[in-house]
Amino acid sequence: MSKPEISVLIPYHNEGRDFIIATINSIKDTIDVTSELIVIDDCSKEPLQKIDGVTVLRHRRPKGVGQAFDTGAKKAKAENLFLMGSDIRFIPNNWASKMIEEIDNHPKAISCTTCVGLNSETEEGMDMNVRRHRSRRNGARILIFHDNISHPKKPKTFRSILEAQWLPVYKGESKESFEIPCVLGAAYGIKKEWYDYIDGWWGHRSWGTLEPMISLKSWFFGGSCRTTPDIETGHIFKRHGTHATPFHHLMYNKLLTAMLLFDEHNSSRMIEFLGRNPNVDGGKKMFGDMRRKVEAKRKEYAKKIVVDPAEWCKTWNHDFRQ
Repeated sequence: MSKPEISVLIPYHNEGRDFIIATINSIKDTIDVTSELIVIDDCSKEPLQKIDGVTVLRHRRPKGVGQAFDTGAKKAKAENLFLMGSDIRFIPNNWASKMIEEIDNHPKAISCTTCVGLNSETEEGMDMNVRRHRSRRNGARILIFHDNISHPKKPKTFRSILEAQWLPVYKGESKESFEIPCVLGAAYGIKKEWYDYIDGWWGHRSWGTLEPMISLKSWFFGGSCRTTPDIETGHIFKRHGTHATPFHHLMYNKLLTAMLLFDEHNSSRMIEFLGRNPNVDGGKKMFGDMRRKVEAKRKEYAKKIVVDPAEWCKTWNHDFRQ
């Protein structure tokens, strides 16, 4: 059997078999290149059973979406990866061949599709051809410090540092991809070689800070992040998701990202900025339990970081403070 042109990786956690089958069918009905589909069951209550034409992997304990992608990437046979949520939908617009071309043109980047917001509560809300004219997004910026200085009346919460925020709607006519601070929208293309080099989502837990973490790695390690106006995918925004994440896990992910990618001075400022509350303390405890591993990984990353994080933040974010 010939090597697939792209490996599609889909974390799964309690969404239900019917839902993931609909996702798989949307891919199969529209993909225009040879592919392999890999679903990573992150220890769902009801184990996901075999699906025709799909490789199903299962975590014996919940590890989170980042580590689910890492599990899938290790098994992937293709040179090109497409990382997506289980709630992504497609139309026949040559999205896969366009994404491979994008990845080949930018082998040291992670690229997000144009995110078309879908709403499963109405028939029209699920119509990509309707929604693509009403709800489109192309990536995000990263709020390094997010409080009442950068956002009036903003309280300090788990969203107070390293938080992705949608960029203003892109109204240009160009179909060419362009650089953005941070991917967002749950559908991303990347070379497997680059994914491995930036070390995926090492240490990430549950959900939260997913996009800032991988985006900063790509930038700081000498690559970039991009968005593709000409590649559209639908994202079902549900009122109630299945990926419940404890707040202290969210704090842990932010602390981890800060400690791995920023110098001691700035990572300490981020941690101090969060203040003290049970969720911050819980995140610190989780982080403390991994301190030796984190310190070793930080030394490894320091050899790869070729972009000054402080300079990058000043270039791409208005809320970075000296």
